[in-house]
Amino acid sequence: MTTARNHFDEDIARAAALVTRAQLMAGANEPDRLVGDLRLSGLAMAVGALDAYFCDKYTDCLTSVLRSFSRGEWQGRLPAAYAKQALPAGQVLDSSRTRRPAWGIRMAARDVMEKDNLLSISRLEKLFNPILPAGAKLWNDFAPAMLRHGKKRLTGGRTLQQVLAIQDNAQRARAIKHAAAVVRTRIGTIIQIRHDWIHNCGRPKTAIVMYSNGQVTERLAHVRVFVETFDDHIETHRIV
Repeated sequence: MTTARNHFDEDIARAAALVTRAQLMAGANEPDRLVGDLRLSGLAMAVGALDAYFCDKYTDCLTSVLRSFSRGEWQGRLPAAYAKQALPAGQVLDSSRTRRPAWGIRMAARDVMEKDNLLSISRLEKLFNPILPAGAKLWNDFAPAMLRHGKKRLTGGRTLQQVLAIQDNAQRARAIKHAAAVVRTRIGTIIQIRHDWIHNCGRPKTAIVMYSNGQVTERLAHVRVFVETFDDHIETHRIV
């Protein structure tokens, strides 16, 4: 299991622990507002775990591609998204790493991502597709793996079996494309809840929005499934 995935598993467990604690507090008749705040804190932490995962994963993918290219092992041109990535020269050219001279590329990539975030789902296609071969690209090639979980709210109401049973090729392709769009929208909506909590104290307009234990638990589960499936997809298909 990759470092990015290990860290995510630890962080999403911490988020789940907050949600569990909130439910115990609800059972002990603690104030509703306090319970709701703790639930939202757990969901916000889950989104933080998602962001940290994608930053770590991109750092790993970028480093692998740049190392492969520098060694003459990369086939073809350097992907535009990676070729345009500015890196701190000090880290790349640091000559003190005599035992691991190539480590400077990873440290430079890490420095860049420490100042960035990947909470915009629309960025993932540009950042991760260069390391994926044809037939395994985001998002349509990724959608069947998400459909396999059978979580209809996350993928749009159909299971993988139902989609594959569609006889017409064009209609089946549209169903897969729809599922991919629903996944992006669902995760984007969860990220927006985190934004409202962090930046507006849970007031996207004027009133504080409260979420039940079931609502928060389901959204946390969707974040977990999304990241786990994404990581499995990258590790199964990555070129380097």
